[in-house]
Amino acid sequence: MENLIYEGTVYWAMDTEILAMDLTEKYVGRHFSLTPPLSQHEGRIYLTNTAIHLEGDEQMIILLADITQISLDFDEVFSAASVKNVGMFWKPLRVTYGLDHIIYLIIDYTLMISNNKRFYEILKGRLAG
Repeated sequence: MENLIYEGTVYWAMDTEILAMDLTEKYVGRHFSLTPPLSQHEGRIYLTNTAIHLEGDEQMIILLADITQISLDFDEVFSAASVKNVGMFWKPLRVTYGLDHIIYLIIDYTLMISNNKRFYEILKGRLAG
């Protein structure tokens, strides 16, 4: 992989996948120990100079040039109510790309913490210049 900047584990879901979940899958089931965070997929994430690569039960490449917005926060699709401890320890990374595609990433998640903030800062720096 060309010019690897970051490598880690990842859980992810598209906004459409989260919106299609029932209440138990989206909220109730996420508050038990050893339950993964709100997601549909899991695998590895690689950030390079040109793209975010997701590899796992599905594969996806998001070109950095296609990213129109990133944010590190909860919203109406991925709410704090769907996270253990109501999001006190981490927030999802939302990436908007292409024609309004939205993906939520949870990077290097272990029990109650993630590396989303670190990845967000790295990605923000790459997008800025």
